[in-house]
Parts: sequence; structure tokens; C-alpha cells
Amino acid sequence: MKAMILGAGRIGRGFVSELLHANQVEITYFDASPVMVDKLNEKKEYTIHVLGAEELNTHMEGVRAHLFYDIDALCSCWKEADFLFTACGGKNMGNVGETLAKAFKRLVEENAVHVSNIVTCENWIDPAKDVKEAIVSNLNEEERKLFEENVGVSESVIMCTGTGAPDPDKVTNEMDTWVQNMRYLPIDRDRIKGEIPQWEYVEFVTDFGDLLKQKIYTNNTSVATVSYLGKLKGLTYVADSANDPEIEPILDQVYEEINYALIHGMGINEESQLKFSKTAKAKYTDRAIVDLVTRIARDPIRKLGPQDRFIGPMRIALSAGIKPKAIALGAAAALYFDNPEDRDALRLKEIREAKGIDYILETISEIDPQGEIAVLIKEAIVELKAKGWIKEGASA
Repeated sequence: MKAMILGAGRIGRGFVSELLHANQVEITYFDASPVMVDKLNEKKEYTIHVLGAEELNTHMEGVRAHLFYDIDALCSCWKEADFLFTACGGKNMGNVGETLAKAFKRLVEENAVHVSNIVTCENWIDPAKDVKEAIVSNLNEEERKLFEENVGVSESVIMCTGTGAPDPDKVTNEMDTWVQNMRYLPIDRDRIKGEIPQWEYVEFVTDFGDLLKQKIYTNNTSVATVSYLGKLKGLTYVADSANDPEIEPILDQVYEEINYALIHGMGINEESQLKFSKTAKAKYTDRAIVDLVTRIARDPIRKLGPQDRFIGPMRIALSAGIKPKAIALGAAAALYFDNPEDRDALRLKEIREAKGIDYILETISEIDPQGEIAVLIKEAIVELKAKGWIKEGASA
């Protein structure tokens, strides 16, 4: 069996590759970065290191990579590929879809359309919907019919963390990557076309439902909260933040709020949700997983969006009858995320200093700046200033 991985970052060339390699799937990489493509083709091999369990490492050999925008290469590989996995970042699903549409048109022209599946591996709400809409909107009626008949567009839930090297000075191959010891990938079975592969570590789940939202609103909300709060306190690593004696109680309260919101506001099974949050906390407090708070906190404007990890679960919590005060602390900290190396953070700071918090809440978070969610966030800002975590010199 053959697969294409679109996006050769930590999840693509790390976690997804680890599972596919374990199932003897032949992989070809595609990436938008010429530097990444050149390095992979130059090295032709790298190691996927398992944090805390080096005996489980996977050595990848015979590595092949192409530029994602190379339509000839995309089409040529797709002719033989059974699966295409995206690990490009959810905000890029539109561009990914447009490019895949060009390759699919070529498949139609060459009479090479066959049953295959696209599986998104993104921390994003409805990534499969986004990429599929971008594809079909760029196809004519005949092409669209062939696509709908032959190509499944499904989504997975990425439970595993991919990180940088715990000790960068000891790295001998810059393409090496590090992953959490968690070999499990659930994929929405109902959107898959053709025969279901019998892959170890991969579960094709029926009634997939809101599993991706459950993951994002549990894992991503909680790790974003500890990362933004940790950055305010001057901490470097996620695990240090999650174990911090002042932040850990907030993290526990975040899980209480999320659990109540998802169980009572979304109808998520209670046993499933409690297990989700317990597993999430164990992951983020695990010091064997070396991850930077600045990596988790990057792209704060997107993360303050109306359906993303703060505002989304806060809406659900309020509808379920609970005030999400701990999640509001995470959102408040995100508003004051300061990282001179993060273009998005600089843009957010510029907006905050020029136009204020209410403007951000109204235009970026798309909430009433005098409404209940906004009030909770502004109360959280006051609380963080009282703690001295947001410095008084920071603009309101």
C-alpha cells in the first residue's frame, strides 16, 4: 500500500510516518518548503525518536520528497497512492484543496482516477469539510462527479505530540524528529471509500461524530491555557507550566469546566470525556515531553477566533449553565501573549495597543464586547494583573 503525506513537519514526518511505517506503507512526502524538501532528499533517512522509550524509535530510509506545488509529482504519486494524509495546518486547508484539485484534474485527463482517500491530520474544526469544499469548488461537473464517486475525504484526531529534540546539541541529523509514546490514530470510518485497511495502531471509527471537537476543546484548550499562562510567568516548557503550583489548580479547573460543558452542552459520553481529560493532563504534565510554550502559543489571533479553543468551549459552557472562569484566564493570557519572534503575536500586540481589548473581542473573537464571555475574559485580565502576571505596563 502507498501513501502521500502532505506536510513534512513534526506530525507528518513524525507521528503519521511512524504509524504508516509500522504497517509497511510506502510513503512519499510533499511539503511547501523547498528547504525541507531539499534536506529530506539530501539525507534520505532520519529517525523518529520516541520520548522516554528510545527502544521504540523508527528509522526511516529511502525518503523521497517533492514540493507540494509540483502538480506533475502530485499527480504521478496520486496515481498509485491509496491514502493522502494532510498535516499542513488547518488554516491551510483551502490552499491544499485548490492544489489537490489541480492534480485531480490531471488524473481525470489521464484517465487515472481510482479509489483513494484523503485523511486530514489537523488540530482544526472541520478540516475535512474545508479541504473537500476547496477541492470540489475548483472542479467542473464531470470532475466533481468522479471525485465524489472515487475519493473519500475523512479526518483523524491527532492525540500525539511532536516536539523538537530534548537536547539540541546532540542532534546529528536535523531531519530527526521526536514524538510522544502514543501510537494511536482514530479516523472517521464513515467517510472512507473502498476497503478499510487492517492497520495496527489505527482505528477506523464508526459514529466518529464530535470526536475532533472533543479533542480540540479538551486537549488544545487546556494546553493553550497552561502555555499562555506559563509564558506570562516566564516559563519555557509546557510541562513546567502544567506542574507550576499556581497554574496547575487553574488547569484542573479548566478540565472541570470543559468536562461539564462537553458532557452537558454537547452530549459527549461522561466516561469518555473524563478519560479524555485525565489522559490530557497526564500528557501535559509529563516532563519527558519537552515542548516549548512559545510553540503551543504561536498564532494567537487564530486561537482567539470564534470557534477555536477558548471562545468555542466558553460558548458551550455558558449554554450548559456553567461560567468558564478558568478558560477565560487562558483567553486573557492569550490576549497578552508577547513573543518578538512570532509575527502573529506582534500583530496582536499592535492591535491591542492601538485599539484595545474590546476591539479584539468584537472583530477577532466575534463576540459582544459587553456580553457575558467578554466580561469573563476582562475579569480574568484584572485577576492576572492583580497576580502580577500581566504587568501593569501592558496596554489594556
